[in-house]
Amino acid sequence: MSDLLEQTHFPTTTAKNIIFLDIDGVLNCQLFYEETHGKSTFLDSIPLYKQVKKMLRKLVKQKEISDIEYYSSQICRKRIGWLNALCEETNAVIVVSSTWRMGKTIEQLQDIFNYSGATFKVISKTPRTGYERGTDISKWLHDNITQEEYGCLYFDFYRYAIIDDDSDMLLNQEQHFFQTDNYSGLTPNTCYRIKRFFLHETF
Repeated sequence: MSDLLEQTHFPTTTAKNIIFLDIDGVLNCQLFYEETHGKSTFLDSIPLYKQVKKMLRKLVKQKEISDIEYYSSQICRKRIGWLNALCEETNAVIVVSSTWRMGKTIEQLQDIFNYSGATFKVISKTPRTGYERGTDISKWLHDNITQEEYGCLYFDFYRYAIIDDDSDMLLNQEQHFFQTDNYSGLTPNTCYRIKRFFLHETF
């Protein structure tokens, strides 16, 4: 499927599309951690990603790696590449909805992605409403979609996609939601479906 994705070219749209991006379970996953860290030396009773994070935090504390290296070590370059292509071919920008947004500025998030090989642009991050993630996304749309910039008001805006492994979205976001799983994360198939959605192509 990855070969198909690389060989498929879509015309760039003129409209600005928005991707609400989760990170854990999207840009990293069980397969990624197994490929990069192996699993023979880890405990089966503790999820692999938790063990890797603990190991990386220890390296930061010992000053063997920097903070940006810590975060970058949890992002798959292959999946970043697929997301790069998706954003480029659909003229999409990123709003970070992941818990990674907490305590970080938009500039810091962009730096982490850039260090990990990203070419896409991070324009914002969702607020924390205290409810489900779909509510955070809805609040962002309400506060940021304007007639002047997007040509419509927030309730008529449809040019967005949500990539997340969790399912706590709102009912009216169903057609915009592209769910991944924490075993395989973002895949070429998911990117292909989002491209067709942005380009209004039927399956």
